[in-house]
Amino acid sequence: MAKNKARFAFAIVTGPNAGLACAGWRVWTSREDTYITATSVGGMWKASLHGDDSWRIALTAENERSENPMLPGGHKNAPWQFEPTTFDAGHRLAFAVAVARAAFRSEAVPANEVVIPVEDRWDRLPIAYVRMTEPGVQLMTEQQLVGGPLPLASGRQVWVTAGSEVIAPMEPEPVPVGSMIRPLVSVEDEVTTPGLIVVGVNIG
Repeated sequence: MAKNKARFAFAIVTGPNAGLACAGWRVWTSREDTYITATSVGGMWKASLHGDDSWRIALTAENERSENPMLPGGHKNAPWQFEPTTFDAGHRLAFAVAVARAAFRSEAVPANEVVIPVEDRWDRLPIAYVRMTEPGVQLMTEQQLVGGPLPLASGRQVWVTAGSEVIAPMEPEPVPVGSMIRPLVSVEDEVTTPGLIVVGVNIG
């Protein structure tokens, strides 16, 4: 694993649905910036947490420079912008990536990705948490450590941990034909931490 990058996948590893997964997630740092994306968006979109100043989910610079950018000129390339979260005792929960049970598909998990084992349940939401600590502060958590510490120029460190949250039970659905990544960044989304959630897509 590269020093400044964490690679991970969510996967059901036991039971009749073992092999269903949501792979290809990346978190990395550069200078004072933290980035989150998935290989499924083909280098087009990423979340960017720039220090304490500018946090956003935006189209990548590579997309803007391409011959066929996703958005034409004049459109804002960062349609989701949000305030940085606050530190408490030297720690802050910066971002979260969740995968709904109905979004898991049959896909191979690359050998270089850390597997987040997922319970095959419709009443829990598996989540990868992107956390930051101030210089000299160690991460204290009982959650699975997925990646980190990833260094920032200020001496802060970025970590990725994994857990799950209880949700209202859902009716089981068939394996989806595809999936969609939805940003959750505002009060209207009823979240206290910005993030992304992967949901399943079915036709018909």
